[in-house]
Amino acid sequence: MKVLIVGAGVIGTVYGAHLAAAGNQVSVLSHGHRTDEVASGGLCARDVIGGGRVGAEAEVVPDACGAYDVVLVAVRRDQLASACAGLAVLAGKPAVVFFGNNPSGRVAIPGDVPGDVYLGFPGVGGVMADGAADYVRIRQQPTALPQGRDPRLAALESALSARGLAVRRVTDMDGWLAYHAAFVACVAAALYRCGTDPIRLAANRATLTLMCRAITGAFAGLRADGTAGLPRNLAVLHSPALRAVAVRYWARTMRSPMGELAFAAHSRHAEAEMRALGDDMAARITDSPALTELLRPAGRMVGDIAV
Repeated sequence: MKVLIVGAGVIGTVYGAHLAAAGNQVSVLSHGHRTDEVASGGLCARDVIGGGRVGAEAEVVPDACGAYDVVLVAVRRDQLASACAGLAVLAGKPAVVFFGNNPSGRVAIPGDVPGDVYLGFPGVGGVMADGAADYVRIRQQPTALPQGRDPRLAALESALSARGLAVRRVTDMDGWLAYHAAFVACVAAALYRCGTDPIRLAANRATLTLMCRAITGAFAGLRADGTAGLPRNLAVLHSPALRAVAVRYWARTMRSPMGELAFAAHSRHAEAEMRALGDDMAARITDSPALTELLRPAGRMVGDIAV
């Protein structure tokens, strides 16, 4: 396949490197200093826990006017409009797959994007370090791709699976993204209360408990407005009956490399995006006291006390 990566941060780098290593022709859309690094050194990703490293050359292209089978858009929510504008020159009808936080789902994507638009979500998290993406695979959250018979999605799934990246097909990606946004907004809000320090959050049982209560309340609010697509693993863990289990689970997770690479790093580097997700959830779900409390500005923190 011919693949265009739009957004060469952690997600674009990891998926672009693996797709190139799987034998696909990968190009990266030029954008600033980061793609200058790609032009000179290629795409490099390091699996922090698994220990693997993948590196691949990738052509950096000045615009998106070429013909591609798959366009993978891995940008932050606030960059979505400008990224879509840059796709106007795409040739033909590629499969354009959006990987990112997007609680509004398909309606947030402009209708004039050329090609067939699909929603997905990455199954990794990490940080950029010295031009490479240091990442972890999120076992509980495989790469999400929509159900459908498009052979390009099947080829994408096959290529990622061949590289050891688990893929799950999701029936309702719009709903899945809404639930995931609620979940990640709560985790980020809890991290902000602890200075985005996952070790500090792991030790703060009161904040972890509030976070878990808020996630449960947010999920209940989304279900109440008819939103389908709640990931089963999150539904089970954040059922009221398993509250104590969830608190222990997140304490353990925050103490592990996953706490930093899958959650804290992004909360730290994309604070505007994470707080905007929280604002979205607060506006959408108004009957969850725990969610309202968690998302309330915590003020200046002294120890773990807001003042």
